[in-house]
Amino acid sequence: MALQSLDRHGLLRLRARMQASPCVLWLTVFLPLAALYLLTLRTNPMDMSADPSAVTPTAWELAHHWTPRLPASLEPFGYHNDWLIPSGTGQLVSNREPGLVFLAAPFYWLCSAAGVGNVIPASAAAALLTAAAAATLSLVARRFVSAEVAAVAALIAGTATTTWAVSGTALWPHGPDQLYLAVSMAGTASGSFAVSGIALAAAILTRPPLAIVAAVTGIWESLARRRWSPALTIGACAAAGLVVLLSYSRTYWSGGLDSQYAAAGGGFVRPFFDLGPAAVGRFAVNILGTFLSPGRGVLWGAPFLLVLAPGLRPAWRVAPPWVRSAALGGALYLIVQLKGNRFSGGDRFWSYRYPLETLTLLFPLLVIAWNEWACRTPRRRGAFFALVWLSVALQAIGALCFRGPYAGKPWLPLDLVAALIGPRSVVACILLVVGFFGAGLVYRRCSRRGCEAVDSGPTAAAPGD
Repeated sequence: MALQSLDRHGLLRLRARMQASPCVLWLTVFLPLAALYLLTLRTNPMDMSADPSAVTPTAWELAHHWTPRLPASLEPFGYHNDWLIPSGTGQLVSNREPGLVFLAAPFYWLCSAAGVGNVIPASAAAALLTAAAAATLSLVARRFVSAEVAAVAALIAGTATTTWAVSGTALWPHGPDQLYLAVSMAGTASGSFAVSGIALAAAILTRPPLAIVAAVTGIWESLARRRWSPALTIGACAAAGLVVLLSYSRTYWSGGLDSQYAAAGGGFVRPFFDLGPAAVGRFAVNILGTFLSPGRGVLWGAPFLLVLAPGLRPAWRVAPPWVRSAALGGALYLIVQLKGNRFSGGDRFWSYRYPLETLTLLFPLLVIAWNEWACRTPRRRGAFFALVWLSVALQAIGALCFRGPYAGKPWLPLDLVAALIGPRSVVACILLVVGFFGAGLVYRRCSRRGCEAVDSGPTAAAPGD
């Protein structure tokens, strides 16, 4: 009894401190997620896609010799990485975005003993940046719900989506993107458009299609506030980011925005304005696959979103302008991504990755959807937490157990099968069983007891605020 009382008092003190201090709230989310991500890093380039592993040699060279160009004689990994492209006589350079290279370089400078093919510093950077992204989302959610609910929401975002199994395990662009977008939303919500613009400029340097988010945010905020300063401030910062990107591209890839792929042989980005029957058909397949394919579908990897989806309409009605602009920007970004590329996103990763930026931008609207719809009845709450439980189990399988083989067939659940029969099959099977049976227990407990909704705290601001 004394121990239970001590635990209860400790939780009450933590709750009170989170309510009073944004820093405590941020750390409450960051510290456990950072520890979790660091424990599940991808540290073998043979278990990684060419995308994150290609960041490593250029970042290493930048940290040690102040140039992203790598002598061809130092090409690492023991195999040719297609994303290491010629750049000058006898030199190579990664075709990964400069934002990723410059993020990883300080970690290779700090870990000076790491070799040119050592991916651990880059993966550690991904883990810490992704944990920071989820922690910053808790500050965004705090505008609509209590600090306790905001922390839970951020922890769900960090463990029940591929934020864990993709962003937190290797240096894809998604983890840094999620951090920049979270900072941008926090800046926009508080009226700090310079902060928002700088964050979006950094996002453009990491993933250029996110320029559409900067355009939507600036225009929407200017219309909502009836003044030009948001559009001008955010636009100027985004333009500066594009200038830096184009300068880097011209210097190291000898071309424009798409030169990183053209130099690597092309064929990865299709003409955006191609509206022929074949292109429209591919686009429709990409949309369906993004949501429904067993291997890459969001609703397969994060089924709890099914419970929040009906609440999006009532959430939109009460959402402030910055929440609406973030959601619209996220939707348009995904449309641009799916129109110009394949939905599967390649191989050597778990579940989905392209929708991560969109889910991050939808996060505040999803939190409001919880408030406005999902938490209103015991059955809805039970279904939500049951599917969260299952989602966390699925992401744990991806982060802990899945190391191939990589079938490259997104319309079949072959990656899950590979995890269940692979070297860590026992752990994967236990996680899957715990996921399904635990989900059933969570649903029964929540729906029977009622799972009284936690105090929501602040309500959503009126659209005109």
